[in-house]
Amino acid sequence: MNDVLYKKRLTNFFDNLLIDVPQLYQKHPISKSQDAKPNFFPLIRTPVHRIYRSPLIPLKYRRYFYHGLRRTNLDQSWFEEFKEYWSHVLKGRPLWGIYDLLFLKNLYRVKFQNNQVPDTDDANVHFEAWQKPELIYQLLHLVCRQYISDQLRILKELKKLRLNISRASMLEFGCAIAPVTSSLYEFFKVKPEFKIYIADIQTLAFHFAIYRFRHCSNVIPILLKPENDFLLCLDDTLDVIFCMAVFEHLNRPLDTVKTFHNRLKRGGVLFFDYIKGEGEGLDTRHGVRQRDDVLGFISENFDLVHGSVSKQQSIGLTIVRKK
Repeated sequence: MNDVLYKKRLTNFFDNLLIDVPQLYQKHPISKSQDAKPNFFPLIRTPVHRIYRSPLIPLKYRRYFYHGLRRTNLDQSWFEEFKEYWSHVLKGRPLWGIYDLLFLKNLYRVKFQNNQVPDTDDANVHFEAWQKPELIYQLLHLVCRQYISDQLRILKELKKLRLNISRASMLEFGCAIAPVTSSLYEFFKVKPEFKIYIADIQTLAFHFAIYRFRHCSNVIPILLKPENDFLLCLDDTLDVIFCMAVFEHLNRPLDTVKTFHNRLKRGGVLFFDYIKGEGEGLDTRHGVRQRDDVLGFISENFDLVHGSVSKQQSIGLTIVRKK
């Protein structure tokens, strides 16, 4: 009798939101908005970003402000940006505050924990594994992670290399929501000539990155396609490639690092890490089997700048320069 008081449905728009990812990309394609122009990233137009980007304040203090204002929720610019995407693009029920988002992230994590990539050479199966509904957790996790962290440790190492990061040509590969690119814009002012490519497979997280930078003409998205085995297809040459928390997820990591070497200019740098895992969950067995070959190729064709290249243990942030 009391069943009449409840809605009978398998899905909802809050804690069981099911997204058809290919359809999402069709409805909201990767093309730029009509008002796109160089370095136009709406997030950094908020008042707090005047502090984060001020050249009059030493970088370490700007970082203190960044963490302090976000952890105390005085800076909710990042949340307002995601809230708009959640409601207007994904059509989720409105999020009334940051704690709604944190709750959902943990709830979707429970659903996500059994996802895995099968041990297969079929790129389409790999592709499908990253488009399952539970992968909404990846998006929520990375957005929440941005709430309390930044990528300045990477960008400070980049500055030490004395590259002109205002004019360089860069690639953030396997970028998900593009955290390195976001931090670059949140803390630094770059010239209109600056160009950065963001590349990933067709996932919810990457779609959010495309959405975030849809007004910025010099942030250029590249879809990695299963018919190309997710290898980078790019004619341009690059000064810098970021490949963070990616190698262990690839179906062809050795071919990927060879492509990086081919696209980097002489003296160009590669930022990477590489865990030594078992190929569980969304890590691949290919990432395990080819790890030694990838690291061997890097040792032979690049000079070590920062960190270490070890086949015996997981590798943290490491920087190498093309010979």
